[in-house]
Amino acid sequence: MFEQLSDRAGAVVFVVLVLAISLGTATIAGGLILAVSPLLVVLVMLLVVTREGYGREGWRRLGMGRLGLRDWPLAIATTAGVCAVATAAVVALGFARFSAPPSDWVQNVVALCITGPILAFAEEIGWRGYLQPRLAFLGEWTAMLVIGLVWICWHLPYVLLTPGYHSDGNRAVVLGLFSCSVIAFSFLFGQLRTRSGSLWPVVLAHFAHNAAFAVLTEYAISTERPVAVREYLSGDTGLFVFIGTAACAFAIGFSRSARQAQVAV
Repeated sequence: MFEQLSDRAGAVVFVVLVLAISLGTATIAGGLILAVSPLLVVLVMLLVVTREGYGREGWRRLGMGRLGLRDWPLAIATTAGVCAVATAAVVALGFARFSAPPSDWVQNVVALCITGPILAFAEEIGWRGYLQPRLAFLGEWTAMLVIGLVWICWHLPYVLLTPGYHSDGNRAVVLGLFSCSVIAFSFLFGQLRTRSGSLWPVVLAHFAHNAAFAVLTEYAISTERPVAVREYLSGDTGLFVFIGTAACAFAIGFSRSARQAQVAV
């Protein structure tokens, strides 16, 4: 339809479509359509709107052509590692205690390891695969911030219109922590994408975070204060997770800047 669509226009069309699908499908099929909507919109953009997908270059820009194996340990350490430290912190502070997992935990973890990477890929091919390269005209840091803001808006219909995600606790506090954490993740994942030149370390990081917080908060600890632990402190986007993620994003950014300065000299 629009074979000469600019990156700026392509990014705008992508954002409009993915947010419209999010708003329209948040209450349908348990949010499953919303969850895979970034992937669906990427396919629509590449195969229908711009037809870039009929050539090699359109797919190459998504970052799937290389594994980026060197950055896989970093992806795990900055996500699953942060969740582990956050969980240990709530136990050390007395908000929770380590406990034996329930009898069905193995089956649940296996299911998580099957569905988790698929859902992480469905998101990241949109945010860091399609959108990040097309926002490069904004500059690296501004692009990551914009993606973070879009990412927040994409989640909001599911958060606000359904009971399935971050429905417990004080709404203002939860949304504040959630928004701050998503921005931190956007900078962390964006830098992994730039650093590696690959989408796969980001997919691994996204899955590692989701799996780690789910397993640790559901099966490794017990608490009489679940809202404080899971929403405010060490859950998906709790305070400790936000602080750890922001620190990792800052450390990677500082390291990259230092290396670039050395190369320039």
